[in-house]
Amino acid sequence: RHPQYRTLKETLQRYRQIQADGGWPRIGGGSKLTIGNTGTRVKALHRLLTITVDLQADAWLPDDCFSPPLEAAVKRFQRRHGLTADGIVGRRTLAALNIPVEARMIQLMLNMERWRWLPRELGERYIMVNTADYRLEAIENDQPVLSLRVITGEKDRMTPVLSANLDVVQFNPYWVVPEEIAAEELLPSQQRNAGYFSAKGYRVFDKWGEDAVELDPLTIDWSIYNKNNFPYKILQDPGPKNALGRMKFIFRNAFAIYLHDTPHRRLFNEKQRAFSHGCVRVQNPTELALYLLKGDEQWDQETVRETIAAGAEALPSIHL
Repeated sequence: RHPQYRTLKETLQRYRQIQADGGWPRIGGGSKLTIGNTGTRVKALHRLLTITVDLQADAWLPDDCFSPPLEAAVKRFQRRHGLTADGIVGRRTLAALNIPVEARMIQLMLNMERWRWLPRELGERYIMVNTADYRLEAIENDQPVLSLRVITGEKDRMTPVLSANLDVVQFNPYWVVPEEIAAEELLPSQQRNAGYFSAKGYRVFDKWGEDAVELDPLTIDWSIYNKNNFPYKILQDPGPKNALGRMKFIFRNAFAIYLHDTPHRRLFNEKQRAFSHGCVRVQNPTELALYLLKGDEQWDQETVRETIAAGAEALPSIHL
């Protein structure tokens, strides 16, 4: 029922016809292709982008010259495939162009299958995180009303496909560090620098559980522990260094996945943004919070900013 699924289905039908007609040409290797280049490689590029409808067929346009219309078509192709839209056919763009139609058809079918995993009805108002495009969109009546860049799970810790009700906005959150991250990533830093935990706002507890006792990290011999032997619970206080940033958006799921802010803002400038441990980092969490709370008169833009500025002194969780 979803419009995205219907678009995938229509595109698959078109690609099947392209396959039946012989597919698209392969572009040979060589130097970068850009404005002013000529030759057989440019001719193959012209033909390929005409078949994919990135370039409109024009009998008056020379097919062996890299012209401005061809550059615009390359940019269109690059945007569609998550590449830097500079209009230059470099190594990565060439690799994407040379993926055969059969492989693209498999991608279309896989994404159609992923849509089948989602609920048949998402409601009139929902948030969709497109992990392949590194983008979050808020949808109302099938139209996007908010679009934000996100960072998703790295290759070995991919963000899973799931659906759940987002029901809590939490300001200035603590971060309870997962055991694996604490043992594999934080422990080596503490072993190299005895002041690491204190400098980063991490607190150490003797065990997991409500009766855990806080310990001074300087009194512990960290050299005797490793990733297979790490009994401690690590908690990071709210603040500018907190890995979750200033906001956390909670939706109950079996994977312990949530949306959150991050202090590492520069990563949002990257084209490929698979850097997280599985959770989704949001570029402008204040904008997302205001969208989610727009029906609540108590939470306007000024109140949200004041709450964030209060830091550890204000730790509200807003149930939507």
